[in-house]
Amino acid sequence: MKREIILNSLNEELIPYTEPGWQHSLEYTTISERLLGYIPLHWHEELQFVAVVKGTIELHILGRKINLPEGSGFFINSGVIHEIHAKTWNATFICWNIGITLFDKHIQTKYILPIIQEGSTPYVILNPLKDRHNLIIQAILTSYDCYVKKEKSFELIITIQYLTCIKELLHEIVLDSSNRYPIYDQRVKNILEYIHTHYRTQIKLETLAEIAYLSKSETNRLFKKHVGRTPFTYILDYRLERSIDLLIGTRSTITEIAIECGFSSVSYFIDKFKKSFHRTPKKYRDEKWLRNR
Repeated sequence: MKREIILNSLNEELIPYTEPGWQHSLEYTTISERLLGYIPLHWHEELQFVAVVKGTIELHILGRKINLPEGSGFFINSGVIHEIHAKTWNATFICWNIGITLFDKHIQTKYILPIIQEGSTPYVILNPLKDRHNLIIQAILTSYDCYVKKEKSFELIITIQYLTCIKELLHEIVLDSSNRYPIYDQRVKNILEYIHTHYRTQIKLETLAEIAYLSKSETNRLFKKHVGRTPFTYILDYRLERSIDLLIGTRSTITEIAIECGFSSVSYFIDKFKKSFHRTPKKYRDEKWLRNR
């Protein structure tokens, strides 16, 4: 099984690099092969370029659900929360994450940081029918091929492709020196961290509102804007995701898992699990254990 996404308590993806001093990571991902059957809600400091190579994927970002067919792609800015689902059984993509620190400080200051700091461009959908977009998509494919083969000077080739992507991406972004604020609201990070720490217990909206220094209605609105669902819908989804870790990684009973993950009853856990994953927790566990023999 390929690498599962690793998240910290803030839902920040922790991306492993084979060369810490050269922060480029390229992965080929078939969504149906993931443990959850989708790429869960997350964000990362890295810039991200994605090319869809098979089927159709569904990108969830800032309250929107965007279908992306084979041949298309997208760019995700630093710090933007998103989630990826499969619209077709064979949905596969190449993901290219790049650390925001580049070897050349002049390039970093003049071209990279303005993209990150420009709050009006959280993402760009790449249409292969647009010449500039197609150049970025081809750069992603070329970089992945070089990354896999690792022939002589492959890091130089990938770095050149990255700079090509930045060059073309700058045509999509209107930089405004007066508009310098984080795309991802820190208050949402704080709410997520609280949920991830306390999901086993009852969580009240009043508590989340206090963390965000907002009213309950404003907290709901802020969270839904960034996460695409209400805090309580997210809490349910997160509890279900954690239950899968226990189903696959332990021999705990279904009752023990329901209690450990904060569900009020076993029947409620089974009902919600079945609605999300189209099978009971026991059947899900049996299928995964059989597949991994």
